[in-house]
Amino acid sequence: MNKKILVILTFFIVIAGMSTACAFNINEVSNVLFGSPKEYVTLAGVDFAIPNGFSEIENESVYNQQVDNPVLDLNFSSKVYTNVSGDSIILSVSASDTPANDSYARDIAGDEANKTTINGVEGYEFTDPGFNGFSYVKNGKLVILSSTDKELFKNVIVS
Repeated sequence: MNKKILVILTFFIVIAGMSTACAFNINEVSNVLFGSPKEYVTLAGVDFAIPNGFSEIENESVYNQQVDNPVLDLNFSSKVYTNVSGDSIILSVSASDTPANDSYARDIAGDEANKTTINGVEGYEFTDPGFNGFSYVKNGKLVILSSTDKELFKNVIVS
């Protein structure tokens, strides 16, 4: 029993010594042991969580792109993320001079969409060839998520 206590105390002394000698950061150790925390991004005023292992394809991102529409002043922003397994996530947010409502999200999703709630956010699940989608309205903006794996939506949507 005494040997176990001695080993544990020695371990803590070594850790304390490392922290003073080489600017040891306990957060870095926890990231290695338990996985790094999710990255959070804001796109056009809407927050998203990016799952571990995903990185942005920056040359695919669009910010406040104006859409040529004579009836509506409309712009959109989008970001694309991928991981080494080939999974991808596309975040899209559009805003106009007319605030979006639930019918916008339903129309985008199509007739065969399923109304569902993910992480407390009500919206519409739909499928396109090769992709799953989820559309919803937040703060008067239309949000459309697309992914190769619909389970990723649970990791991305921030209520």
